[in-house]
Amino acid sequence: MEGSAQPHRRKYRPLDVRTWFEGFLRLIGWILVIVLAVVTGGTFMGYELKILNRHDTDFRDLYFDQRITSDLNNRYHKNFLLADGCCNPDPVIFPYTCDESLADTLYDGPPYCKPLVVIECSDVRSAACNSTREVLYDAAGLPLTAGLPYTDCVRAGRVRVGATVVAAGRPITLVAYYQSRPTGAALVIQSPFSINASQVREFVAAVATSVGASEANYVQPSTRLSSAVTLGGSPVSASLELLRGGARGLRAPPPWKLGTADVAIPLFSLASPDDGVIPLAVAGSELLLAAWRVAPLQPSDPDVVGGLVAAGQAQVDVGFLSEVQATVGQVPLLGACGGWQLSTDPADLKLSYSSVWTGKLAELQAGMLLGPFRQTVKVGIRDVGGPRRIALPSYGGMWYIFNAFCMACIWLFSNSLILFVIILVWWNIRSNKGLPPIIYRYMKRYRGW
Repeated sequence: MEGSAQPHRRKYRPLDVRTWFEGFLRLIGWILVIVLAVVTGGTFMGYELKILNRHDTDFRDLYFDQRITSDLNNRYHKNFLLADGCCNPDPVIFPYTCDESLADTLYDGPPYCKPLVVIECSDVRSAACNSTREVLYDAAGLPLTAGLPYTDCVRAGRVRVGATVVAAGRPITLVAYYQSRPTGAALVIQSPFSINASQVREFVAAVATSVGASEANYVQPSTRLSSAVTLGGSPVSASLELLRGGARGLRAPPPWKLGTADVAIPLFSLASPDDGVIPLAVAGSELLLAAWRVAPLQPSDPDVVGGLVAAGQAQVDVGFLSEVQATVGQVPLLGACGGWQLSTDPADLKLSYSSVWTGKLAELQAGMLLGPFRQTVKVGIRDVGGPRRIALPSYGGMWYIFNAFCMACIWLFSNSLILFVIILVWWNIRSNKGLPPIIYRYMKRYRGW
């Protein structure tokens, strides 16, 4: 019995094609990957170099300008440091000490602290010294109580005052100092209880004019700036904290006065929102802050929120003031009494609220009340003129470079392999046509062809 002939099965060969066109159809996906890698990588690089590079140049130039003008920034910023460090060293009225050298270590140049007129007494708390103090403070426009504003805005802010103890037997003397050194000007008080006020005023005016206007051109507050911050009438226990500039190497990093205040949060009533305000005051400048915030929870669509509010069905969150971040800057044209002003720019004022109640708006409209109570509120005061970190949009050009590099790797890998694949296609085409392999001339069995 003869068996039926089994069909001959060809051995599997990758890319077993008979023509170049058939091979092209098999490799068209691979070829497109190579082409797309080249086109995509080129597009990424062209976009980064021709378009985004303008943003990169702007960033570089702004960064460079900020560095080369840092001296100018630091000089203006030094005013803020001087207003806090150049205080009145009179232990009877101002019970604190100041570091006058801090501003000079961060910026070595004018302006400097205002001239200082010191009362030299054997006992700074004696009646004679107090009598002299009253006349001197009146000549300087200062009150006899720390923290209060100037009493005379014309004479205010020209000089600083102080008091020191000297040996017994010496007469009470007003001595002028500038940059911690005596200037040589002095006024001896012969009769402390019958002082010629005009003579003291003339002496103070002479001391003030003895220094060039550009050397002490800053606004001197009635008390150090960190002691002049109040929130809701409560003083803020502030301290000067220096934030270092890091790699930027700024010599005058922006300082903050950070502290807390025990504030009375007023009664909240939706019917009288104007009553729920808390004043923030710094050196005579004042801002009214909202003590309460009512914010919708959901949804975010304004039209939907408007409909829910009208119906009183909106879910709202009520929070009380928990943190304040504000900025203050000097305005010399307003004089010593109003020379430091809080910035009203929304970008310079940040308020944080802590949630205390969540529910429907209709409950608030029905007359629901919250508070009053006392709350510790964090307060931060920053110099509006201090050098800041550059706050520009993030430069995304590096992502285009990374993507172009990935496309180059894909192209290199695909292009390297396709050279061997083309050789394999050529080999199979010649084999299927009955032709010898492409390297037959180097094969012994085809010798003589």
